[in-house]
Amino acid sequence: MKARILVITAFLFLYVNSLFSQCISVELSVTWKMGHDIFKKDSIVSIPILNITYHNNCDTNYYFFKVSPRKDGTPMILFPASLNSQDNDDLGRAKRHRNYVNQNFNVIIGSEPLYNAYWVIFSDTIDYHKEFSFEGVGLDLNNIYDFIYPEHYKNYKKMPAYFIPSDATPDTIISGSINDQFVFLKPGEIHIDTYNLIGYKMVEGCFTFLIDKDAIENYVLTYGRMGYEKIELPAIVGEYQLFSGAFNTNKVTVCFGGK
Repeated sequence: MKARILVITAFLFLYVNSLFSQCISVELSVTWKMGHDIFKKDSIVSIPILNITYHNNCDTNYYFFKVSPRKDGTPMILFPASLNSQDNDDLGRAKRHRNYVNQNFNVIIGSEPLYNAYWVIFSDTIDYHKEFSFEGVGLDLNNIYDFIYPEHYKNYKKMPAYFIPSDATPDTIISGSINDQFVFLKPGEIHIDTYNLIGYKMVEGCFTFLIDKDAIENYVLTYGRMGYEKIELPAIVGEYQLFSGAFNTNKVTVCFGGK
């Protein structure tokens, strides 16, 4: 099965030349590693990995929200649970996935700062900011990852969408239950999260991964009787200052199958 990695040249050129013009940059890249076929455990295959690399380009210690929480390398895909099959045949659903060769999709990483942030997948013919419809590819990817990470994936879907007010405290952020939602970087440091893209390879097609321009916010969302509420994150957590706002990034397109 062929796979091509395409990076929009002009965009990447601007990204590289302005890498240090912002204090924080978030770089997307794709690498490959060898691993077991999910249906044939004795068979070794090449597995694509999406890397999200956070850079601190300034002389200040910063902490900030990850653009996507890393849950054991599992990409969480937004798709209504009610549209998913209710049978218990995880293997059957994974194997029945459709093929999307020569179709093009955008994958938005990063959303409002919720406890369980999802990736949003949609056709590249849709203007994400004006209209939205759930794509069948999202259901197929959900079924594949349900099979690969059965307990973790199902448990993640059961997590609360919103934070609670006590989460937005320095102690909870730096050493509590939501610590893995944040990046903590000293000057010159980097942090890398990795995500298994084997599901995307299986369904084929072209996927452009990009980060929401508003992915690094300075608040968390809580929900109560009056609806959802924004609670600002503390300006200082330990030896780290809060970072939010503009950051440098890029996008990467991976095509599986086809010509």
